[in-house]
Amino acid sequence: MRSLPLERPEVEQSALDAWSLHVGRSVTDAVALREELSTGSLPGAFASTARRRSGALALSVGEGSVTHGELDVMAGRAAASLARLGVVAGSAVMLVAAVGAEEIAAYLGVLRLGGTVILASPALTRSEMHTMASEGEVDVIVGSGPGLATALASGSPGIREAACLRDADRETGATMLDGVSDDVRPVEPVASDAVAILAFTSGSTGRPKPTPLSHRNLLASARGVMSAWRWSEQDHLVHSLPISHQHGLSGVHATLLAGSRASLLGSFDPETTLRTVESGASIHFGVPSIHQRLLDTLGEQARVLGRLRLAVSGSGPLPPELAARYLERTGQSLLERYGTTESGLDVSNPYEGDRAPGRVGLALPGVEMAVVDAAGAPVGEGETGEILVRGPHVFSGYLGVSSAEQPFMGGWFRTGDLGAIDSETGYLRIVGRTKDVIITGGMNVYPREVEDVLRRHPAVTDAVVVGVASPRWGEEVVALVAPSRVDRSDLARFAAEHLASYKRPKRVLLVEKIPRNSVGKTQHERLLQLIPPAGAAMPLDGIGSPPPR
Repeated sequence: MRSLPLERPEVEQSALDAWSLHVGRSVTDAVALREELSTGSLPGAFASTARRRSGALALSVGEGSVTHGELDVMAGRAAASLARLGVVAGSAVMLVAAVGAEEIAAYLGVLRLGGTVILASPALTRSEMHTMASEGEVDVIVGSGPGLATALASGSPGIREAACLRDADRETGATMLDGVSDDVRPVEPVASDAVAILAFTSGSTGRPKPTPLSHRNLLASARGVMSAWRWSEQDHLVHSLPISHQHGLSGVHATLLAGSRASLLGSFDPETTLRTVESGASIHFGVPSIHQRLLDTLGEQARVLGRLRLAVSGSGPLPPELAARYLERTGQSLLERYGTTESGLDVSNPYEGDRAPGRVGLALPGVEMAVVDAAGAPVGEGETGEILVRGPHVFSGYLGVSSAEQPFMGGWFRTGDLGAIDSETGYLRIVGRTKDVIITGGMNVYPREVEDVLRRHPAVTDAVVVGVASPRWGEEVVALVAPSRVDRSDLARFAAEHLASYKRPKRVLLVEKIPRNSVGKTQHERLLQLIPPAGAAMPLDGIGSPPPR
């Protein structure tokens, strides 16, 4: 029997080679590299950078900007206010996190006290906020705007205090967090393994799970990416992503670690993104739909995006056709990467070297990766298996879940994602989710493969494929395709050219827009609500045939 990944305590040469390619130098000592990436705490590292880069611009939000030194003082004042509300090391604070300098200062203030932050999107419902606050044992809620009112109305037991960030929100009854005095709370000593963030998985296929991320986890992930992507204090990041999600927040972490600058737009606007690039932004974070809309909206002006040093795509599959179109229009090659809530950023195309459309690349510095079968044995090149990762970036396990149900295999984190290693490049290709595999008539169908084909049709802007219970076949392949004006018969002919009959969708629902969240991930529950059960009367046309028996 082949050696199991869990039986290999040492770091294999293939991982060291990947790390060396990413950082542009030979890496031979895995222990030293991982220690370098993960040592310290977030507030300690941020404060150190603020002392070194005190007068340099840190964040631009809307019309306002703050320097690293000013943000450090704001964080100290927020920490002093939070301490007066009873926040201490280990306290859980829910931050209803719109994009703003005040929200980021409040986040930093909680970390400075050794507390744990639960980041909640203002778009969440009362029920969702209640669940997060209850499962996270939240002591204090901080926020602004309608999101704060929603959080306070959730009726969560155990909430001792509520604080607002702006005068307009005092009508909620919350205490004003900042501006009470000139007290500036210093950074408290915080252990690397202390929990900095209690994140919640996206819950696309089930109930979101509370996911503790330590200072060590977050530092290792951010520093690994910064070294691979050559992030320096001269860089200027622009993105329109929420900071309540790891994708957007990771850009803030990198900015505060490097002493660089970030323009946080809060919501996507192509013209504002363009102006920010014209003013000198060097890095852009986006999801595939953002890159698509930039090309569609900007026309010939999209060539300005070629001024970027780095354009990153994540939080969803990057269609090869979009990657090719972006390169043709801008002269810039999108860099696709892969990660999870539980393990941060794990894999990336190289900054220097070939970037392969449809492939997410090689393990980032400090990360080990394996692709295994159900028994935990490595699969061959080109073969599909579950992706495992390990390293200092990986969380320790979900809260409230028994050890037997934790997603680990001998110290390796089971991502639940299916992948294959390309035999030519050695890069990882994402195939789908283990839970998303559709077994129809005994045949395995990977939704990602079908989606990639449907998106290649010139009239299709987006597509998502799911398995729906079928009394005859066990499951049948069902596709939602946007926009609703796609010609069904033409799509059927296209699918027949590129997919085996059992892989073709048996039913297709044409919609104006695929339900996705703020970072482009499919909202699985909403999607399933759109699909009537098998046999029901519905405006769906099959474009496939039953699988072989």
